[in-house]
Amino acid sequence: MTAGAWESSLDWLGWNFRDGVGVGMGVGMRNPLRMRALAQDSAVSSTIVAFTRNSSLEALADPFLTVGEDWRVTYWNGAAERALAVAREGVLGQPLWEALPGGGEPLLRARLASVVATGTALRVPYAGPGGAAYTLHAAPLEDGGLALHFRDGSDHVQLAERFSRLLESIRDGFLAVDGNWRVVYVNRAAEALLRVRLHRAVGASLLDHLPAEPAELAATLRATMEDGRPRRLDAVRPAVEWLRGRSFDLSADPLAGGGISILFQDVTEREERQAELERLAAEAQEAARAKGRFFAAVSHELRTPLHAIVGYTHLLSTDSYGDMPQAASRAAERASVCAEHLARLIDDVLILTTSDVDRLAVYPARIDVGEYLAEVLEPLRRQAEAKLLGFVVDTPADLPPAAVDPERFRQILYALLTNAIKFTARGEVRVEARAAGGRLLLRVEDTGQGIAPADRARVFEAFEQVGDDARTDSINRGTGLGLTIARRLAQRLGGTLTLAASSDAGSTFLLDLPLDAEAQAGN
Repeated sequence: MTAGAWESSLDWLGWNFRDGVGVGMGVGMRNPLRMRALAQDSAVSSTIVAFTRNSSLEALADPFLTVGEDWRVTYWNGAAERALAVAREGVLGQPLWEALPGGGEPLLRARLASVVATGTALRVPYAGPGGAAYTLHAAPLEDGGLALHFRDGSDHVQLAERFSRLLESIRDGFLAVDGNWRVVYVNRAAEALLRVRLHRAVGASLLDHLPAEPAELAATLRATMEDGRPRRLDAVRPAVEWLRGRSFDLSADPLAGGGISILFQDVTEREERQAELERLAAEAQEAARAKGRFFAAVSHELRTPLHAIVGYTHLLSTDSYGDMPQAASRAAERASVCAEHLARLIDDVLILTTSDVDRLAVYPARIDVGEYLAEVLEPLRRQAEAKLLGFVVDTPADLPPAAVDPERFRQILYALLTNAIKFTARGEVRVEARAAGGRLLLRVEDTGQGIAPADRARVFEAFEQVGDDARTDSINRGTGLGLTIARRLAQRLGGTLTLAASSDAGSTFLLDLPLDAEAQAGN
């Protein structure tokens, strides 16, 4: 070993040389820098090496040894004899892998080989005889060999084993590289995904094995290595033959001692499930649109003849064509009621399926609320009186006009009042209109059977019916769409529809609408 090589190993051990005196491990010696001139003579050089060994390294309490570029042992101190239980006479000149207990372990060989290849020192855990734990410090020498210093690493090994067990237990791939991009750790999941064994990967340059595509992969890792900021990539698809078609979520984080860690999770199945869900959702949306178009077409085709049926049966029931037998008049009246019910049902379905209620066109018009209610609610008054119910419309004389879409307003009122009349056996149905704070407030009250507490939360849900479940007469039972449509229409007009109160003495619904047209148009 040359003087320069020996000097580099001592520098690696942390020794300082000042004013010709070396201070380290408590042993003084001449500064090798001052003795380089003497090293030109091989005999003098040998003397320097022997002096250094005897005066310094033999005093080390830690095992210390050196190997040449051919991996044969060139030095083995006394502490190494005691700790490793191997006499120096039997190992000098022998290959390190045979002389060092456990030296043939592939991972250790790979890491030491990386020190020689890269010229950079490395620390690795080492298990000595009897389970003794060491941290092996390996440093390159100028002549191509290595200096190996074994330090007590019990705490370090225990911590490393703890983290290693943790990393080996996760299902995601994990690898770590040092500041020179050399791989220092690969867990089992990463071995399986990358098709590489740990002892072959350690010491290799990660940059030499990164796929060219996607380019953002290498760029992200380089950026984290340079600025120490964690980064994440989602659904990365590496352009590698055995990974073709697979997707990974990747996280790059800086390591405290330099380098970065890379955690990658195979999300191929998740991406496939997401794509399948998106496909199914698109199909469902298209089916819903097709259903809407179908119902809209059918509804439009049914409305025209139904309106004719309603008109003609009304004429028959009112003896417009002359006197008719009483039984025939009752039949015509019944047919008219059934036709009107069917027409309302078609209107409801058309509203729900032609387009989203929230996108229905609104055409506000200024109306006198009192006159409007008196005219629009007249057919409902007749229905109530036919059941011997009172029907009261209370509108004060000073009620201001309202700018509201008359047709949508009528649909809301009909939904509320037909329900009130239907489920009120005796008493009255009452409508009150008031104005306050720029709002039109309408209360619809009845003296019917009320709504059970358990049903109040779902009274506005589509197809929910909270009346008598035993009732099978569809005309009296209804479809469960009326209140659903009424609330959504109220929201479309910039207002609200709520169940204000309900008991066994009846129910009260409150409709709150803006008096001006701008609020409705803006909504």
